Amino acid sequence: MSRIAVPLDTMVPISKFSRGSASSEFAKVADGVPVTVLKNSEPAYFIISVNDYRKFCEAEKELANLEARLEAEHGIGERFENVEDLLADLND
Repeated sequence: MSRIAVPLDTMVPISKFSRGSASSEFAKVADGVPVTVLKNSEPAYFIISVNDYRKFCEAEKELANLEARLEAEHGIGERFENVEDLLADLND
């Protein structure tokens, strides 16, 4: 497992969430600065802003598109006899 570097002031033990202080921890979340939830002194979860989540989703889509383009350019992947077969595969 690789190590993750996070700012110390954004680390929160998971036990804080059972003691009714979750709202103050959520308030710490800012764009680009997630709150790191620790479990057994290790990062277990990240709480991110809606804006950061949207950026992540967009980046994930872009990566999938780039990978698909790379595979298509290099003839990697499944081949289809016609467009209908391709569309059927995409809708599965």
